[in-house]
Amino acid sequence: MQDSLLRLSKKQRLRIQTRHKVSVERYGYQPQALYWSSREIQEIRFQKLIEILPSPKTLKHQAWSLLDVGCGFADLVGYLERNNYFPDYTGIDVSPDMVRGAQSMHPQKTILEGELSELGFTDNQFDYVFLSGALNEVVETEIEGTAEFQGNYAKSVIMAMYKICKKGVAFNLLNSQNAWVKSRFDLQSFLPNEIEHFCASFVDEVVLIEGYLENDFTIYLRKLTEE
Repeated sequence: MQDSLLRLSKKQRLRIQTRHKVSVERYGYQPQALYWSSREIQEIRFQKLIEILPSPKTLKHQAWSLLDVGCGFADLVGYLERNNYFPDYTGIDVSPDMVRGAQSMHPQKTILEGELSELGFTDNQFDYVFLSGALNEVVETEIEGTAEFQGNYAKSVIMAMYKICKKGVAFNLLNSQNAWVKSRFDLQSFLPNEIEHFCASFVDEVVLIEGYLENDFTIYLRKLTEE
């Protein structure tokens, strides 16, 4: 699985880390440092992600795990707990400033620095894998940089998240049909139906969620049988 994952170029990784360092210095440990316009917008996306989960009552007496890819300050932890979800939580992020912030606010949780491609997770390791906003920035890998390859990094991450989940994946992306998104050349966006079709080529069950925000969509990937 790891060999099929693309990695950010050194230049792109440093750019992301520097950008987040500046944003933390400006905003502190707030959603704006993660480039969300408000906590409300951040949590609208969180709400769509958690709707893939069984009810809190169903999970109450079960041990279950969740990986948060691009976790930022691990704000998802608080949102989950306010909604009565208490997974064995692991968060990962490429920004050391985000990781330090998440570790300071959630010292009992596992927060790791790095990309999905380098942390050595195994197939079916986590019950659920979430990603919110972490693929919204145009990225550059060692092969990307032309229109032919744009979006390949995001797709490789999506495929990897599915392989390491036992039950399901939930992630959101920016909708390229939105005029504001289309005007932002620094943002990475996708057509919802194209991502749905891409996921259907290797996933047991794909669900597309739209309509909760004008510029965003969510995808659920479910495993009906464990690999």
